[in-house]
Amino acid sequence: MSERIAVISDIHGNSVALKAVLEEISREGIERTVCLGDVVGYGPDPCECLRMVADHCEFTVRGNHEDAILKPSQTSNFNPHAREAIEWTSRQLGPTERKIIANMPNWFHLSRKVVCVHDSPVPIEDPGYIRSTSEAAQVLTSMAERLCLFGHTHVPGVFQMPVGRRFIKAGTLQVSDGKPTSLPVDSKFLLNPGSVGQPRDGDVRASWAVLDMDQQTFTLRRTEYAVYAVKNAILSAGLPSVLGQRLALGA
Repeated sequence: MSERIAVISDIHGNSVALKAVLEEISREGIERTVCLGDVVGYGPDPCECLRMVADHCEFTVRGNHEDAILKPSQTSNFNPHAREAIEWTSRQLGPTERKIIANMPNWFHLSRKVVCVHDSPVPIEDPGYIRSTSEAAQVLTSMAERLCLFGHTHVPGVFQMPVGRRFIKAGTLQVSDGKPTSLPVDSKFLLNPGSVGQPRDGDVRASWAVLDMDQQTFTLRRTEYAVYAVKNAILSAGLPSVLGQRLALGA
């Protein structure tokens, strides 16, 4: 049996999307799930989402929204809607949820050559966002591991850099729903599963991925969920309406 690992990230208080993804993971018989952080922020169900990842995930690395819960001064670089949402989120959390956040590591190694982070495994500008090939090239050149699983951008994607060449540029590989991307051993990779709870690639469906350690493949998955129910829950909670509107646009 191949060693398949479900990779989820950027849930952002969207328990409806998270439940749908976890149910699909279970149906497919995938026994390991890891989370790349930002379980809270933006969405209406932070407590439920924290308890769900604690129950279902092998580990959850800490995202910048979890950091903002522990250190409120870090919201200084948040936009006004994100800051309002994290302040609202903080008021909802009890001791159990705060302990879950406090116990999250900043990074985690699945193996000596596979690292999991929320944003970047090495310091970069634009607080940790790996979005361009130039940013990816900087990270891939510096990182020691062969594979890095990361989130933060809410956009799924794969960056590949062949090793052992004098002049290297990172290339962006197109990933499509359900089609495995091969991970040859003569390259380094940055692997982003996208966002479960607030996708920003124009597709409203929850985004996640499967890393097959035996077959050396990375497969993007999309899962439908009741987007408008969550949009209404955001409004009912008194959170900024734009956060619900973004869900309906996948932006």
